[in-house]
Amino acid sequence: MSAVRPPRGRPRRPPAARNPAAATGARRARPGSALGLLLAASTAAAPPELERAEAAGEPARPPVEELFLGEAPFPQEALELQVTSAPAWERDGRRVRFGVPLLLELGITDRLQVGAELPLELVRHDRGATAGLGAVRAEAMVNLVDGGALGLALSAGLEAALPAGARELGPTGYALEPFVSLDKAIGGVHVALSASAEVRLPAARRDAAELSPGVALAVILPVGPVAPTVELAAELDEAASLALASGVLWHPAPGLELGAALELGLAGETPDVGLLLLVTREIELAGGGDEPLEHGSRSRSP
Repeated sequence: MSAVRPPRGRPRRPPAARNPAAATGARRARPGSALGLLLAASTAAAPPELERAEAAGEPARPPVEELFLGEAPFPQEALELQVTSAPAWERDGRRVRFGVPLLLELGITDRLQVGAELPLELVRHDRGATAGLGAVRAEAMVNLVDGGALGLALSAGLEAALPAGARELGPTGYALEPFVSLDKAIGGVHVALSASAEVRLPAARRDAAELSPGVALAVILPVGPVAPTVELAAELDEAASLALASGVLWHPAPGLELGAALELGLAGETPDVGLLLLVTREIELAGGGDEPLEHGSRSRSP
Protein backbone atom coordinates (compact mmCIF):
# COMPACT_ATOMS: atom_id res chain seq x y z
CA MET A 1 0.00 0.00 0.00
CA SER A 2 1.45 3.29 -1.07
CA ALA A 3 2.14 5.41 1.96
CA VAL A 4 1.29 8.79 0.56
CA ARG A 5 -1.84 7.88 -1.31
CA PRO A 6 -5.36 9.09 -1.53
CA PRO A 7 -7.70 10.00 0.19
CA ARG A 8 -3.68 7.05 -2.79
CA GLY A 9 0.57 7.06 -2.65
CA ARG A 10 -1.82 4.13 -2.52
CA PRO A 11 -0.02 4.56 -5.14
CA ARG A 12 0.07 4.37 -5.78
CA ARG A 13 -2.06 6.88 -7.53
CA PRO A 14 -1.14 10.37 -8.57
CA PRO A 15 -2.53 13.28 -6.56
CA ALA A 16 -5.57 13.59 -8.85
CA ALA A 17 -6.91 10.39 -7.31
CA ARG A 18 -6.18 11.66 -3.83
CA ASN A 19 -8.12 14.90 -4.39
CA PRO A 20 -11.08 14.15 -6.66
CA ALA A 21 -12.74 17.47 -5.83
CA ALA A 22 -9.74 19.52 -6.90
CA ALA A 23 -9.71 20.96 -10.42
CA THR A 24 -6.96 22.96 -12.04
CA GLY A 25 -6.08 23.90 -15.58
CA ALA A 26 -3.73 21.67 -17.52
CA ARG A 27 -0.09 22.55 -17.07
CA ARG A 28 2.74 21.95 -19.45
CA ALA A 29 4.94 19.09 -18.31
CA ARG A 30 8.44 20.05 -17.21
CA PRO A 31 11.40 17.74 -17.88
CA GLY A 32 12.60 15.68 -14.90
CA SER A 33 16.37 16.13 -14.93
CA ALA A 34 16.70 14.35 -11.58
CA LEU A 35 15.13 11.24 -13.09
CA GLY A 36 17.71 11.26 -15.85
CA LEU A 37 20.57 11.53 -13.37
CA LEU A 38 19.36 8.52 -11.40
CA LEU A 39 18.84 6.49 -14.58
CA ALA A 40 22.39 7.30 -15.65
CA ALA A 41 23.62 5.92 -12.33
CA SER A 42 22.13 2.52 -13.21
CA THR A 43 25.37 1.66 -15.02
CA ALA A 44 27.22 1.66 -11.69
CA ALA A 45 28.44 -1.63 -10.28
CA ALA A 46 26.11 -3.51 -7.95
CA PRO A 47 26.96 -3.19 -4.23
CA PRO A 48 28.77 -6.18 -2.65
CA GLU A 49 25.75 -7.24 -0.58
CA LEU A 50 23.60 -7.45 -3.73
CA GLU A 51 26.25 -9.54 -5.50
CA ARG A 52 26.37 -11.93 -2.52
CA ALA A 53 22.59 -12.26 -2.51
CA GLU A 54 22.50 -13.03 -6.22
CA ALA A 55 25.28 -15.60 -5.88
CA ALA A 56 23.48 -17.33 -3.01
CA GLY A 57 20.13 -17.31 -4.82
CA GLU A 58 18.44 -15.42 -2.00
CA PRO A 59 15.12 -13.59 -2.43
CA ALA A 60 15.18 -10.03 -3.74
CA ARG A 61 15.85 -7.43 -1.06
CA PRO A 62 13.72 -4.30 -0.75
CA PRO A 63 15.68 -1.06 -1.26
CA VAL A 64 12.95 0.83 0.64
CA GLU A 65 9.83 -0.14 2.55
CA GLU A 66 7.49 2.49 1.08
CA LEU A 67 7.29 4.78 -1.93
CA PHE A 68 5.76 8.26 -2.06
CA LEU A 69 3.51 7.77 -5.11
CA GLY A 70 3.88 4.15 -6.19
CA GLU A 71 3.46 0.70 -4.68
CA ALA A 72 6.41 -1.40 -3.53
CA PRO A 73 6.13 -5.14 -4.37
CA PHE A 74 7.73 -6.39 -1.14
CA PRO A 75 5.24 -7.74 1.44
CA GLN A 76 5.94 -7.96 5.14
CA GLU A 77 7.35 -11.19 6.51
CA ALA A 78 5.10 -13.61 8.40
CA LEU A 79 3.89 -12.04 11.66
CA GLU A 80 5.68 -8.78 10.93
CA LEU A 81 3.67 -5.58 11.44
CA GLN A 82 4.54 -2.35 9.68
CA VAL A 83 3.10 0.93 10.97
CA THR A 84 3.38 3.99 8.73
CA SER A 85 2.37 7.59 9.20
CA ALA A 86 2.45 9.68 6.03
CA PRO A 87 1.69 13.38 6.67
CA ALA A 88 1.08 15.27 3.43
CA TRP A 89 0.52 18.96 2.68
CA GLU A 90 -0.72 20.00 -0.78
CA ARG A 91 -1.71 23.33 -2.31
CA ASP A 92 -3.84 23.68 -5.43
CA GLY A 93 -4.58 27.34 -6.06
CA ARG A 94 -6.56 28.53 -3.03
CA ARG A 95 -7.34 24.98 -1.95
CA VAL A 96 -5.05 23.51 0.72
CA ARG A 97 -5.12 19.93 1.97
CA PHE A 98 -3.38 18.43 5.00
CA GLY A 99 -3.68 14.71 5.64
CA VAL A 100 -2.26 12.32 8.22
CA PRO A 101 -3.02 8.77 7.04
CA LEU A 102 -2.17 5.86 9.31
CA LEU A 103 -1.28 2.63 7.50
CA LEU A 104 -1.03 -0.85 9.02
CA GLU A 105 0.43 -3.78 7.07
CA LEU A 106 0.66 -7.32 8.47
CA GLY A 107 2.44 -10.30 6.96
CA ILE A 108 0.26 -13.42 7.11
CA THR A 109 2.95 -15.48 5.40
CA ASP A 110 6.23 -14.38 3.83
CA ARG A 111 4.33 -13.83 0.56
CA LEU A 112 0.85 -12.74 1.69
CA GLN A 113 0.16 -9.36 3.29
CA VAL A 114 -3.01 -7.60 4.41
CA GLY A 115 -3.29 -3.92 5.23
CA ALA A 116 -5.59 -1.06 6.13
CA GLU A 117 -5.45 2.73 5.92
CA LEU A 118 -7.18 5.26 8.17
CA PRO A 119 -6.83 8.77 6.63
CA LEU A 120 -7.47 11.87 8.73
CA GLU A 121 -8.05 14.89 6.48
CA LEU A 122 -8.25 18.66 6.77
CA VAL A 123 -9.15 20.66 3.64
CA ARG A 124 -9.42 24.44 3.36
CA HIS A 125 -11.49 25.60 0.39
CA ASP A 126 -13.55 28.56 -0.83
CA ARG A 127 -16.50 27.66 1.42
CA GLY A 128 -14.39 27.34 4.54
CA ALA A 129 -12.71 24.24 5.96
CA THR A 130 -13.68 20.58 6.26
CA ALA A 131 -12.09 18.03 8.58
CA GLY A 132 -12.82 14.38 9.14
CA LEU A 133 -12.19 10.87 7.95
CA GLY A 134 -11.28 10.28 4.32
CA ALA A 135 -11.78 7.06 2.37
CA VAL A 136 -10.88 4.11 4.63
CA ARG A 137 -9.10 1.40 2.63
CA ALA A 138 -8.29 -2.29 3.02
CA GLU A 139 -5.82 -4.25 0.92
CA ALA A 140 -4.49 -7.73 0.26
CA MET A 141 -1.24 -8.32 -1.67
CA VAL A 142 0.50 -11.53 -2.70
CA ASN A 143 4.11 -11.83 -3.85
CA LEU A 144 4.38 -13.77 -7.13
CA VAL A 145 8.10 -13.51 -7.93
CA ASP A 146 10.91 -12.88 -5.44
CA GLY A 147 14.23 -13.84 -6.99
CA GLY A 148 17.53 -12.39 -5.80
CA ALA A 149 19.42 -14.00 -8.69
CA LEU A 150 17.24 -12.05 -11.12
CA GLY A 151 17.08 -8.93 -8.97
CA LEU A 152 13.33 -9.00 -9.57
CA ALA A 153 10.23 -8.84 -7.36
CA LEU A 154 6.63 -8.94 -8.62
CA SER A 155 3.40 -8.70 -6.61
CA ALA A 156 -0.32 -8.26 -7.27
CA GLY A 157 -3.20 -7.29 -5.05
CA LEU A 158 -6.65 -5.82 -4.57
CA GLU A 159 -7.70 -2.76 -2.62
CA ALA A 160 -11.20 -1.77 -1.49
CA ALA A 161 -12.26 1.71 -0.34
CA LEU A 162 -15.22 2.95 1.68
CA PRO A 163 -16.88 6.33 1.00
CA ALA A 164 -15.22 9.39 2.52
CA GLY A 165 -16.93 11.28 5.32
CA ALA A 166 -17.51 14.34 3.08
CA ARG A 167 -17.20 15.16 -0.61
CA GLU A 168 -14.30 17.52 0.08
CA LEU A 169 -12.35 14.71 1.78
CA GLY A 170 -12.47 12.14 -1.03
CA PRO A 171 -14.77 9.99 -3.19
CA THR A 172 -18.26 9.51 -1.76
CA GLY A 173 -18.74 6.04 -3.26
CA TYR A 174 -17.21 2.61 -2.86
CA ALA A 175 -14.20 1.63 -4.98
CA LEU A 176 -12.25 -1.47 -5.96
CA GLU A 177 -8.72 -1.32 -7.31
CA PRO A 178 -6.65 -4.26 -8.58
CA PHE A 179 -2.96 -3.47 -8.93
CA VAL A 180 0.38 -4.99 -9.85
CA SER A 181 3.84 -3.80 -8.79
CA LEU A 182 7.36 -4.70 -9.88
CA ASP A 183 10.89 -3.89 -8.71
CA LYS A 184 14.00 -4.58 -10.80
CA ALA A 185 17.59 -4.10 -9.65
CA ILE A 186 19.84 -2.75 -12.42
CA GLY A 187 23.36 -2.46 -11.09
CA GLY A 188 23.15 -0.25 -8.02
CA VAL A 189 19.78 1.26 -9.01
CA HIS A 190 16.26 -0.06 -8.44
CA VAL A 191 13.49 0.70 -10.93
CA ALA A 192 9.95 0.19 -9.62
CA LEU A 193 6.80 0.14 -11.73
CA SER A 194 3.23 -0.15 -10.50
CA ALA A 195 -0.07 -0.09 -12.39
CA SER A 196 -3.66 -0.06 -11.17
CA ALA A 197 -7.23 0.28 -12.39
CA GLU A 198 -9.57 1.87 -9.86
CA VAL A 199 -13.28 1.18 -10.37
CA ARG A 200 -15.39 3.75 -8.55
CA LEU A 201 -18.86 2.39 -7.92
CA PRO A 202 -21.76 4.85 -8.35
CA ALA A 203 -22.84 6.70 -5.21
CA ALA A 204 -26.41 6.96 -6.58
CA ARG A 205 -28.46 4.80 -8.94
CA ARG A 206 -28.47 7.44 -11.66
CA ASP A 207 -24.67 7.60 -11.67
CA ALA A 208 -22.39 5.33 -13.68
CA ALA A 209 -19.31 3.47 -12.54
CA GLU A 210 -15.99 5.16 -13.34
CA LEU A 211 -12.71 3.52 -14.36
CA SER A 212 -9.41 5.29 -13.60
CA PRO A 213 -6.25 3.50 -14.79
CA GLY A 214 -3.01 4.67 -13.21
CA VAL A 215 0.70 3.98 -13.47
CA ALA A 216 3.71 5.03 -11.39
CA LEU A 217 7.44 4.79 -12.13
CA ALA A 218 10.13 5.14 -9.46
CA VAL A 219 13.92 5.20 -9.64
CA ILE A 220 15.70 4.45 -6.34
CA LEU A 221 19.44 4.80 -5.70
CA PRO A 222 20.37 3.22 -2.34
CA VAL A 223 23.61 4.67 -0.94
CA GLY A 224 24.24 3.13 2.46
CA PRO A 225 21.34 4.05 4.79
CA VAL A 226 20.11 6.77 2.39
CA ALA A 227 18.02 6.22 -0.76
CA PRO A 228 17.26 9.19 -3.06
CA THR A 229 14.10 8.60 -5.10
CA VAL A 230 12.39 10.16 -8.11
CA GLU A 231 8.81 9.14 -8.96
CA LEU A 232 6.43 9.92 -11.80
CA ALA A 233 2.73 9.07 -11.48
CA ALA A 234 0.05 9.34 -14.15
CA GLU A 235 -3.69 8.75 -14.15
CA LEU A 236 -6.08 8.52 -17.08
CA ASP A 237 -9.46 9.81 -15.95
CA GLU A 238 -11.48 12.38 -17.88
CA ALA A 239 -8.11 13.96 -18.65
CA ALA A 240 -4.56 12.74 -18.19
CA SER A 241 -2.83 13.82 -14.97
CA LEU A 242 0.90 13.73 -14.25
CA ALA A 243 2.80 14.35 -11.02
CA LEU A 244 6.46 14.24 -9.98
CA ALA A 245 7.85 13.54 -6.50
CA SER A 246 11.55 13.82 -5.71
CA GLY A 247 12.81 12.98 -2.25
CA VAL A 248 14.97 10.84 -0.02
CA LEU A 249 14.40 7.89 2.32
CA TRP A 250 16.68 7.29 5.30
CA HIS A 251 17.16 4.22 7.50
CA PRO A 252 18.70 5.53 10.75
CA ALA A 253 18.10 2.27 12.65
CA PRO A 254 16.97 -1.31 11.96
CA GLY A 255 13.24 -1.43 11.26
CA LEU A 256 12.90 2.37 10.95
CA GLU A 257 12.48 4.41 7.77
CA LEU A 258 12.09 8.19 7.48
CA GLY A 259 11.39 10.07 4.28
CA ALA A 260 10.55 13.45 2.75
CA ALA A 261 9.72 14.47 -0.81
CA LEU A 262 8.67 17.51 -2.81
CA GLU A 263 5.66 16.91 -5.06
CA LEU A 264 4.98 18.94 -8.21
CA GLY A 265 1.92 18.84 -10.45
CA LEU A 266 2.99 18.66 -14.09
CA ALA A 267 -0.31 18.29 -15.95
CA GLY A 268 -4.02 17.77 -15.41
CA GLU A 269 -5.88 17.81 -12.10
CA THR A 270 -2.93 17.62 -9.74
CA PRO A 271 -1.94 19.93 -6.86
CA ASP A 272 0.48 22.72 -7.73
CA VAL A 273 2.92 21.71 -5.00
CA GLY A 274 3.07 19.39 -2.02
CA LEU A 275 5.30 18.22 0.81
CA LEU A 276 5.22 14.48 1.57
CA LEU A 277 6.62 12.87 4.73
CA LEU A 278 7.02 9.23 5.76
CA VAL A 279 7.63 7.57 9.13
CA THR A 280 7.69 3.76 8.95
CA ARG A 281 8.33 1.31 11.77
CA GLU A 282 8.52 -2.48 11.53
CA ILE A 283 7.58 -4.62 14.54
CA GLU A 284 8.30 -8.35 14.82
CA LEU A 285 5.25 -9.95 16.47
CA ALA A 286 7.02 -13.31 16.80
CA GLY A 287 10.68 -14.10 17.22
CA GLY A 288 11.39 -14.36 20.91
CA GLY A 289 12.58 -10.78 21.31
CA ASP A 290 15.19 -10.91 18.56
CA GLU A 291 16.73 -7.67 17.41
CA PRO A 292 15.07 -6.07 14.36
CA LEU A 293 16.55 -7.09 11.05
CA GLU A 294 18.86 -4.67 9.30
CA HIS A 295 17.13 -2.95 6.42
CA GLY A 296 17.48 -4.87 3.17
CA SER A 297 18.87 -7.98 4.88
CA ARG A 298 15.67 -9.98 5.23
CA SER A 299 15.54 -13.42 3.67
CA ARG A 300 12.09 -14.66 2.74
CA SER A 301 11.28 -18.31 2.35
CA PRO A 302 10.73 -19.51 -1.22
